[in-house]
Amino acid sequence: MNKILTAICACSLLALGACKKDFLNTTPSDKVSDANFWKTEKDANAGVSAIYNDLQNNDIFGLYVYNDGLTPSAYIWDDGGTGMGPITKGNMNPFTSAVVNKFKALYNGVFRANLALEKLPGISNMSISVNHRLIAEATFLRALYYYQLTDFYGDVPLITKTLALGAPLPAKETRANLLAFIIREAGAAADSLPVSYPASLVGHATQGAALTLKAKAQLLAKQYADAATTCKTIGGLGYDLYSDYRNMFISTSAENNVEVIFDIQYLAPGLGQGSLLDKRLSTRSSFSSGWSNVYPSVNLVSNYEMKNGKMITDPSSGYDPANPYNNRDPRLDYTVVRPGSTWKNIPYANLRLDNSATFTGYLTRKYVLEVDGFGAGDSPLNFIIYRYADVLLMLAEAENEVAGPDATVYTAINRVRARKGVEMPPIPAGKSKEEMRDIIRHERMIEFAMEGTYYSDIRRWGIATQLMNGLVVTNIAGQQIDKINFVDAFNLWPIPQVEIDLNNNLVQNPNYVK
Repeated sequence: MNKILTAICACSLLALGACKKDFLNTTPSDKVSDANFWKTEKDANAGVSAIYNDLQNNDIFGLYVYNDGLTPSAYIWDDGGTGMGPITKGNMNPFTSAVVNKFKALYNGVFRANLALEKLPGISNMSISVNHRLIAEATFLRALYYYQLTDFYGDVPLITKTLALGAPLPAKETRANLLAFIIREAGAAADSLPVSYPASLVGHATQGAALTLKAKAQLLAKQYADAATTCKTIGGLGYDLYSDYRNMFISTSAENNVEVIFDIQYLAPGLGQGSLLDKRLSTRSSFSSGWSNVYPSVNLVSNYEMKNGKMITDPSSGYDPANPYNNRDPRLDYTVVRPGSTWKNIPYANLRLDNSATFTGYLTRKYVLEVDGFGAGDSPLNFIIYRYADVLLMLAEAENEVAGPDATVYTAINRVRARKGVEMPPIPAGKSKEEMRDIIRHERMIEFAMEGTYYSDIRRWGIATQLMNGLVVTNIAGQQIDKINFVDAFNLWPIPQVEIDLNNNLVQNPNYVK
């Protein structure tokens, strides 16, 4: 689809004098160009599919779980060439490859969306309803890419049209204005998107996806009352919590279930359209040939409650240091491969677990298929970007900030905890607003562990430096394996230096130097 983006028909300068007018105007029939594309419904679908394709980029959502390695929940030693390792060790700068590549990848998605939004209205050779839907999908995707941009980089240029070669490049727009744009665009997209699709179109953006993006932008903008209202609207669209938390992340049979609001659809093995997460997260052993790039931390495992809802540090919890994994929140075993558990029916003790396999003593279970028969690095398992549990906990957070821990807050968080197969006890009544805020934050850490969202959460809450700077990373034997350096500047990634060099209107984020 990159061919769509490039004009490819031209005469060489040497032959220009010999070119006849009709030759210069001839459109190539064997290549894609602006002259012969964006003409039909098939072209329109292909063009919008190209925008979706960027979601799979390793620097956008393809390896999104790596973000947990930038939190107390996980640890990255070998980042598999992504450039994330230096960030977690406090070495982030405007030249860091992850910083440069994410910025470029997200703006590539913005460019494709802008191109589609310019071309789609002019296609008359297609169904009007399909045309309007595709415009709404492109609008949603552009807003999603901008949300990622402002989440990671703060103030960035807002570009809403394709720019001609050599055209002036814009300066930064404020995060406040970017969020207002995202909220407006996501709301407009929601108005034109369906609640659901037939099986042949599953994976396309829905009304629920656009509204979830809108709610996230409202939360980041601290528009808590509006965010709560948006979450309640999503609650009326028919979503629910899936009854099998574990299989939701490790089995293709659970894909597109009632909880999934928006995900990346990966194809069957052998087609070159699979997920890399299986390869990147599974154990480095003769059983899987994985890379073990991201390891759940001792801190994360320690934060799973006992089955009675008490923390393991509570003397009355019943926690037994000799049997540390007994009677714990079931989500621990649904998320983490730990001593005493099995992986692909292989006992933990039989996995090769020296430092080349896991530095912390734990392995990630989520997004690692526990079946054989496909090539590692070509997993057909979809990656979930938005799910209904997120909406419920956003509702709890927003409502708590507006009204304190009222019935809406308790109902939302307790629904997540009461999911079939998890069935954790409800939060006791009588909590203060501050106590409930901490409870909701802890619940998000556990519910979305190893999904990549917690990094955005702790920066949004303004507690990332508090949690991360000076954090001592240990293994299950209590041995220190690293100490994290996280300064306030890291709450925003730097603008890549290459972009500043190209655009004199760009100003570097605070506390980063060339």
